[in-house]
Amino acid sequence: MIQRKFRIKDGVLLETTEVGIEDYSKLLKYNMNLKKMADDIRRSRKDEHFENYLLKAEELFAEEIAKAKVVKNPVFGNHSIFYYMYGHMNDWIRYAENEVIYAKALLTQACNIGETVRIIRLSRDIEDAANKLMDALNLDEIGAKYVVNQRLSILTGIIPEQQKEAIMHFEKRLSNVKELAKYDK
Repeated sequence: MIQRKFRIKDGVLLETTEVGIEDYSKLLKYNMNLKKMADDIRRSRKDEHFENYLLKAEELFAEEIAKAKVVKNPVFGNHSIFYYMYGHMNDWIRYAENEVIYAKALLTQACNIGETVRIIRLSRDIEDAANKLMDALNLDEIGAKYVVNQRLSILTGIIPEQQKEAIMHFEKRLSNVKELAKYDK
């Protein structure tokens, strides 16, 4: 949520923008911004712990940061994504773990696409389909519900080799987030 505030100081109208983020788990989907990361590190000189956290983030996510394009008007205001991660690492770990679970569930169903489609079509509702997928494909509850909530066109279009690469990417991100959590207060 972006909120603009106005105030008058010395006869001049000043405008400030506050970025309030309610669901931190969605931030990883935004592009990282290297310039904002450098600004955060420079600003954090007064807080050694936060500076170490940001330097570790820069080290762990260097590949993703290098690939990201600089955003002119980032949704984060004047900070990098890691500024908003600081102090909320439990949420980030849970989000990264769910990404791995989702990717593995999609790979499992892609290898058994015929049975997946049959189960979904013959089920009474979403809960019934999720329970049957859990039994038939040995998925956990989170993965089964994720698969059931996807459109069939998405499920049938998954290529197992590409999904394996996605799993490796998400597992690497999870390990980076867990490593970064050690530097969080």
